Amino acid sequence: MSLLAIAWTIVAFLVGALVVVLCVVMANLFRVLTSTKDLIDGVTSQTVPLLGEVNTTVAMVNQELVRVDGILATAEGVSASVGGMVNTVSATISSPLVKLSAFAYGLRKAAGAASSDDQPAPRGRRSRRRR
Repeated sequence: MSLLAIAWTIVAFLVGALVVVLCVVMANLFRVLTSTKDLIDGVTSQTVPLLGEVNTTVAMVNQELVRVDGILATAEGVSASVGGMVNTVSATISSPLVKLSAFAYGLRKAAGAASSDDQPAPRGRRSRRRR
């Protein structure tokens, strides 16, 4: 055998070994891709029903928010009505009460002045002025 024939034989064995290694790598790659596809299918099969439930929940929350908005609008109206009523009652009652209070104060002062005129001032006490 010549040296050239030996070299071609070695090249042929190396190419054959390379083909075998590439076949093993391709087989492993196929298994990885198959596992990935199964994983994605599993996630999809679990996610789709959850998204349906989320859509239902969001729709129900939106309905409740509409109800709460109605309640808040009603409460705002009631609050405005009560505020108006308080202002009206305050304006109606406070003016006569202030007048009555002033009248009672004046009456008490007058009664106090009348009673102090009837009684003489106590002895021994002098009023001192502050300087």
